[in-house]
Amino acid sequence: MADILIPNVKFVDIAARETEALQRLKYDIDKLNARKKRNGNILGPLDTAELERLEKLDKARATKGNYFDPLFVATRTAFSSPETGVVPIDFHQEGGLIKIAMPNQTTGATLSKKEEAQKDAAIARVALVMGLLANHGTPVPPIRVRGTNPVATTPDTTHQNFGPFVEGFFRAAGRVAGHMDLAVRVLKLMVEAVKIAGDDEPAVSTTEFASIFEKLVVAGVSASDPNLKRKVDDQMDRVQSADEEKPLHEFTLTLPDLESTTDYEVVEENIRLMGPMIFASMFEELKAFQVVDRLVEMSQRGELPLIKGPAGTKLYQYWREAPNRMSEVERQTFYAMTLGLPTGQPGGSSNGEFQELWLRFVSSVSSLVRENRVDQILRSALPVSINQQQVKKAARDLAANMSLHGYGMAFYAAADLTKQINEMIDLLSDAELRSAFGARDIWGVIDQVAQLELGGARNSSKYRTLASCGAIITNWLADNTDRLRDPTMPIIDIKEVENPPRRFSGQSATSNPTDYDLVNACELWLADSAMADERIEQMAQPRESPQQPSRPIQIPSIARDLLEGTGLGLGMGIDPARRPMSNGHGYAAY
Repeated sequence: MADILIPNVKFVDIAARETEALQRLKYDIDKLNARKKRNGNILGPLDTAELERLEKLDKARATKGNYFDPLFVATRTAFSSPETGVVPIDFHQEGGLIKIAMPNQTTGATLSKKEEAQKDAAIARVALVMGLLANHGTPVPPIRVRGTNPVATTPDTTHQNFGPFVEGFFRAAGRVAGHMDLAVRVLKLMVEAVKIAGDDEPAVSTTEFASIFEKLVVAGVSASDPNLKRKVDDQMDRVQSADEEKPLHEFTLTLPDLESTTDYEVVEENIRLMGPMIFASMFEELKAFQVVDRLVEMSQRGELPLIKGPAGTKLYQYWREAPNRMSEVERQTFYAMTLGLPTGQPGGSSNGEFQELWLRFVSSVSSLVRENRVDQILRSALPVSINQQQVKKAARDLAANMSLHGYGMAFYAAADLTKQINEMIDLLSDAELRSAFGARDIWGVIDQVAQLELGGARNSSKYRTLASCGAIITNWLADNTDRLRDPTMPIIDIKEVENPPRRFSGQSATSNPTDYDLVNACELWLADSAMADERIEQMAQPRESPQQPSRPIQIPSIARDLLEGTGLGLGMGIDPARRPMSNGHGYAAY
C-alpha cells in the first residue's frame, strides 16, 4: 500500500452531522427553557436532568477538541479505547477532514511513504466504519460531559444504546479488517473521481463510501481486480442516482416521518384565541354584555345614583365607544364560527365538530388521571383502559379543529372581545357602582341587573368557572403543541399532577397553565357541566378523527354565487344595521 497516497479528503456528512448536532443542542436547550418558563420556573425530574446535561454540553463548546455528533464521538472513543481490542487510532476532524495523530510524529516533520500509507489506511478505516454504522442504523448513545478542567464530550456508557453500539462497532470493524487493501483503493478511486482540478479537498460521503465498499465485497471484487476503477465508477453512479432509477431489488424500504411535516396543521395562536371566545360566550350566558348595555342606558336616563367620579366616566366612555365594538349578532356569529354554538345566522359557517371534540378531550384527561389512582380503579364501575396515546389523539384532533377555525378575522375578534371584557370587568368592579346595587363583587352587580332588568339572573358561579376552565385548557393546548407532534413524549406528566409545582407571584393558571391546572380545569368543567361518570367514560373512548382539512379551502366563485343566490351564503352574513332581540338565553332570536 506504500504507493497509494490519498490527498486531504473532506467527508461532507461528518461535517453536516456536527453542524446539525450543534443546532439541535441549542434548539433543545431553548425548548426546555421555554417549557420551564411556562411552568413557573419548574420542570419535572427527567426534564431537569436533561436540561442540566445539555447546558454542560453547551459550556463544553468553549473547549477546543470537543465534538457533539454522537456517532463521531462514540466511534472516536471506541477506536481509542484499549478495551475494544481493535488497532487504536487517535484522530479528530476539522470541517469533515479526518486528522490522524501518527505515533512518534514530530510537529512539522515530513512523513515517510510508509507513514503516509499508514495514515491513509487509518483514514479509510475510520471513515468506512463510521459509514457502515450509519448505513446499518446502529443505535448510538447520547453524549455527556466528563471531567471538569478540561471538560470532554464522551458517550454515555450507562445508556441503553451503548451495548448495541459496541456490538455494531465490532461488526463494522471486522468487516473492514478483512478487506483493508480494497477499502484504501476504493477511497482513492472515489477521491480521484470527484476531484476537480485545483481542488485540494475533494468531498466524499462516508455513507456512500461504505455502500460502494459493501457492494464490491458482496460481488467478490478484490483490491487487485484490473477493472476495479470501472466497477467503482459504476457503483458510484448507482449509489448517487435517484431512487426511481434503481432496480427494485436495491430499494431501501424507508418511509418518511409524516408527523415532522405537519407543523402547519396546528397553529399555536389559532388555538389560543379560542380561550377568549369561550370566555366571552360564558359572559354571554351570564348576560354580562347586556347588563353593561343596560347600565349605560340607565345612566343616560339618570336612573343610576352616581355622583361625578370614575364610574360615571367609565360608563360615558363605554357609551362613546359603542360604534367601534361588535354587536351581539356579530359576537354570536363568531361563537358559531369558532365554537360551534347554535347562535349564528342561517347559512353562516359553523364549527359543528368542536363541541364533541372538546368533550372527548376533557373526558380523556379526566379518565386518564382517574385510572392512575388505584383506589378509584378498584371502585370503578366501568374499568376501561385510557392511555397517554388516546389522550394525545383527542388533544390533536381538538387542536387541529381549533387551528382550522382560527384563521381570518377570528384572531382580531378574540383580541377585540378580550379588550371589551377587561373594560367591562373594570367598570363593574368600581366600588361606587357596586354600592349602588348593594353588591360585594361584579357578580352581584350582574345578578342584580339581570334579575331586575333582563328577566332573570343566571348561575354566575357555574359560568365563571367554565370561563376560567376554558381559558386554562386552550392555553395549555397552545403551550404544548410540541407534545402533540412528538410521538414518544407523554401528553401529561402524571408526577406533576400528583405533586403540583409551586406557582410564583404574577403567574396564574389561565396564563401559565401546568399539567395540574389542565387536569383540574377538565374535572371542574365536567363537574359544572353535570356529566355522569358513564358519559365521561363513553366520551373518553377513542374514535375516528373527523374529516377536516388542515387549512381553510377556498370555495370556487361559481359555488359561492349559487349559494348566495339561494340565500345560503358562506360568509358571516352580518348586517350592521340589524339589532338582535334577546330570548333570555344569550342567543339571538329571529
